[in-house]
Amino acid sequence: MILLTSLTKKEDIVELINGLKSKIDVSKLIGCTTAGEFSEWKFTQNGALLIVFDEHYKIAIECKKFDSNDDPRDFGMSLARDALKKLKDISPKISLDETLVGFLFFDWNSDNENEIIEGISNILSGIPIVGGTSGDCFKFERTFLIYQGKVLENSVVKAIGTCPKKMEIIYGHGYKPTQYYARVTKANGKVVYELDGKPAFQVYAKMISDHTKIPYEEIVKKFKPQNFKNLDLALLYPLGVHDTCGNYHIKFLESVEGDTLVLMHEVKEGTFLVMMETTPENTKKSREKVIERIKNKFKNPIIFVVDCACRWVIESSIDGKICRVQTNSESKFPKNPLLNIKESLWGPYGIGFLSYGESVIKGILSYHNTLTFVGLVIDSSDERVDWREELKYFEFSNDEVEVISLLMDKKLTVREILEKVSISQTKLYQILNELESRGIIRSDEGKPKKFYIDNLKEVLERIHLELENQYRFKKKKREELLSKL
Repeated sequence: MILLTSLTKKEDIVELINGLKSKIDVSKLIGCTTAGEFSEWKFTQNGALLIVFDEHYKIAIECKKFDSNDDPRDFGMSLARDALKKLKDISPKISLDETLVGFLFFDWNSDNENEIIEGISNILSGIPIVGGTSGDCFKFERTFLIYQGKVLENSVVKAIGTCPKKMEIIYGHGYKPTQYYARVTKANGKVVYELDGKPAFQVYAKMISDHTKIPYEEIVKKFKPQNFKNLDLALLYPLGVHDTCGNYHIKFLESVEGDTLVLMHEVKEGTFLVMMETTPENTKKSREKVIERIKNKFKNPIIFVVDCACRWVIESSIDGKICRVQTNSESKFPKNPLLNIKESLWGPYGIGFLSYGESVIKGILSYHNTLTFVGLVIDSSDERVDWREELKYFEFSNDEVEVISLLMDKKLTVREILEKVSISQTKLYQILNELESRGIIRSDEGKPKKFYIDNLKEVLERIHLELENQYRFKKKKREELLSKL
């Protein structure tokens, strides 16, 4: 289960979870606080969203507290190993034919998301993962993660599981590169001092001025981002990095201190920063284009979306050119910042939350970003297999079908199997011995030992070939007999 809530006080979140505990088991509950959550057409910035997976999804969860002395890549690898081990304990054998997927939630205070993701990707290579950074309704003060019945800080929460449905990872942002770029010539971590050998903010402000025709002096006076205030132009014209795969990663500008740029994430000297641009209309189109493609590809899609909160601020802007994000001296960012949104922008297909950062692992790509959206599309069409019926075509007996159906995703002892079938103990032992001798099931060396199916697809493919060969042999014998008559 995933719990997403825009409640910002820890005591309120604890009370919410205690209410859930009184009704359901929260041992597999993960989640985070948000800047707003949405489901179907509904949107709230003072509520909660609970996403529940049915029994066909086998999911393991893990959480680790991040210490400043931890190496973030090692931390990510350790987190991934522990989550994968738990999944293997739940499902006895994870085969290459099963579709795996993961979820990942960061604390707002984390500055090492990309390095942690690299570590996770090293262990879970090829497994798609989506997630993001927790929020607090634009207060930018304190966010929380949820793990089982606990409300945590300075941690990372991970889930990994099997997905029995057709699925796809999505990613987008709505920005396009401009002709303006500069090379980072002096930087330390996420602080950029110089671009092209000149004070960084002066170069960036001139880029915006040349592109928008807004006087340079006005940009410096009115639109100098500081502590998440005056973000208008920083949202519409952020800096980005072009990677070797052709993707642009947005570098969110937290603040300007003097003439230095303080980015949300580290940037290395020698990197070329490109000024990107968007409009409320392009931000909207980036989402609508993805939704339209999904509608054409999936019968009944559900989209779990992690959408940057600032994208919704941009889209709700009245001015089509300058995003007037109003601020005042009393707050870092407006409470419920002029979203003017009564329903989800993702329509009836989307469920998810507004984040302070978005994470994705898809193929060889793995990174944490801002001003973007990531998501997992699942086709909810009911195409489940009636195994008790379908397995009969592989010439199993009714009793064998009953046993195989139980062992498809579980490790069970003889006693546990007996509790679920209407077969005598003597006959059950005969069936188990027969199935094991044919390589259909296996058993471990435990006491008592447990029976399981190693790779169902591989087993059924082998039996299918055996039946095909038997059919051809019997057909040949029939034809030989007929030819003699």
